[in-house]
Amino acid sequence: MGINLESRHIQRLHQRHPVSGWSREPAERHHEPPVRIHTLGRFAVQAHHQPVTLTQQRRHKPFELLQALIALGGREVHSETLAAALWPDTDGDKAQNTFDVTLHRLRRLFGMKELFLLNDRRLTLNSQMAWVDVWAFERTINHCERLLARSTDPAVLRQLSRYSERLLTLYQSAFLEREAVRPWMLSLRERLRSKLLRHILDAGKVWQHHNEWAQAIRLYQKGLEIEPVGETLYQRLIVCYRDTGNLAEALNTFHQCRRQLAAQLQIQPSLRTFTLYQSLRTRTTAS
Repeated sequence: MGINLESRHIQRLHQRHPVSGWSREPAERHHEPPVRIHTLGRFAVQAHHQPVTLTQQRRHKPFELLQALIALGGREVHSETLAAALWPDTDGDKAQNTFDVTLHRLRRLFGMKELFLLNDRRLTLNSQMAWVDVWAFERTINHCERLLARSTDPAVLRQLSRYSERLLTLYQSAFLEREAVRPWMLSLRERLRSKLLRHILDAGKVWQHHNEWAQAIRLYQKGLEIEPVGETLYQRLIVCYRDTGNLAEALNTFHQCRRQLAAQLQIQPSLRTFTLYQSLRTRTTAS
């Protein structure tokens, strides 16, 4: 129960602290930021094209501060919020002192004065100096949503294809998936995952409407990598294979759906999925 309550607290923090790198357009930069931070899957940091080593034990807490800062929005996150997330069992003054020391160590690792901005005890990761994959993902998916609203335009469809591919490239895996689970990382992890799955369903429906079956199939397959029990994804994939005459793959997809639902949720596919299966059997018998 404690984790659930803390997770709800972290969700409220996200609403108060929007991520600094999320803008309306995935605009091209005129310069390459000196720092690159990857959090979708493996956590990795580069400074001036050189990897910043994360293996030394004494660097663990400074980088956890960086991770928490990104998870909580990256912009004007109060030091008390970060201290409470990272040192929940430490008293207020001591936690603030620990925060100050940890931030000093983090700044020393990069040696860039303007990378971390602390004003009125609120910490910001300078988006002019740091590229973060989460921020790039958010900008791109927001742009995709606007493209989907104009998907009847062939020129827009070409853009949608390009930006969808960029999304799949950026989303290597869940946010900080290879790190030890902390309550403060869960809200952003689930939000990014949900946004991508929603995009996959919305964009896939557009590609189906335009009979661009390969595009739709690729998206639905990626969706099942993220959500192996996503029954709607299985249904869409079955329809794609069926309507392109690939009945064998359609049947395989049904059986995969049935196995996954039984193994992970101990349930059977829905009536709609069984109805699709029966349509496949009818076509197979007819052929």
